[in-house]
Amino acid sequence: MWILYTLIGLVGFAALLSLAAGYVAYTFALIRKEKRPTLQEPDAKAKIRLDANAAGKEYLLALNPEDVTLQSFDGLELKGYFIPALKPSNKLAVLVHGYTATGPNEFGGFLKFYREDLNYNVLLPDHRCHGRSGGKRIGFAALEWRDILDWTAAFIDRLGSDPQVVLHGISMGGATVMNCNAHNPPDYIKCVVEDCGYTNGYEMLWLAARRDLKLDIPPIMWGTAFWYKLFVGKSLKKDSDPYGNIAKFKVPTLFIHGADDPFVPTEMGVRCHGAATVEKDLLLIPGAAHAMAYFIGTEEYQAKLKEWYARWMPDKVAV
Repeated sequence: MWILYTLIGLVGFAALLSLAAGYVAYTFALIRKEKRPTLQEPDAKAKIRLDANAAGKEYLLALNPEDVTLQSFDGLELKGYFIPALKPSNKLAVLVHGYTATGPNEFGGFLKFYREDLNYNVLLPDHRCHGRSGGKRIGFAALEWRDILDWTAAFIDRLGSDPQVVLHGISMGGATVMNCNAHNPPDYIKCVVEDCGYTNGYEMLWLAARRDLKLDIPPIMWGTAFWYKLFVGKSLKKDSDPYGNIAKFKVPTLFIHGADDPFVPTEMGVRCHGAATVEKDLLLIPGAAHAMAYFIGTEEYQAKLKEWYARWMPDKVAV
């Protein structure tokens, strides 16, 4: 009998250890922090992105953008910026940033292109638990997709008749807009552009733990998933799962990825593109690391967006 008690004690101790370690991992990765430790210092290429987005943020603020607010479905105050098109336009780009970023810090370098080259209205929301928005817990694309659809619905009346919307996301934002696509987006959302989004939140966090923190210990991730389920009310495996829901995609999707992405591996984007059954295209930018595709291959990236939007968000010709 003492052997049985010993085994039960060991199993209980292991379970408590898993939960304790998982809680530390959960609070490290998915609880709001004003400052997070830098796992990798930016190299010369990353500085190109940082400088371009900083200049874009100055461009944004010089336009005196509209400071907009949305109450989330669970009562959080979400903040963002809205920039009208240069000329009246029925088109809106909702630019969806990634993990620990903000709208201006992620998409600053895109703003002139969207506003001046394409003449789109631009909405730059800050995710819950990011930037100026409220919230304590990061949903890791399992909650944020609903926020983005709510943001879009709140601004659709500004576009007049025949509104046309693209959801363009980077990294966690890429996963978020893919999740939007899997939840029956309204007809005014004409297409999705996902840049370096991950396949699954659980898979992504475990990969980061093994690679960046050298923690190849499955019980830690089991504990992390437990606390996520308890506090967020969602499954890290099933609800933060663009790849698993890809058969539900409704609108055409452009997949973009840096061909040399060490953080969200390029194969994740390739895998999602291969599995998608909607109209789709794939752009890989050689030499681009994570979230760097636009800044390394600007001309190619912009040309692909123009081609994509001409197909799925065309200008109407009067007859």
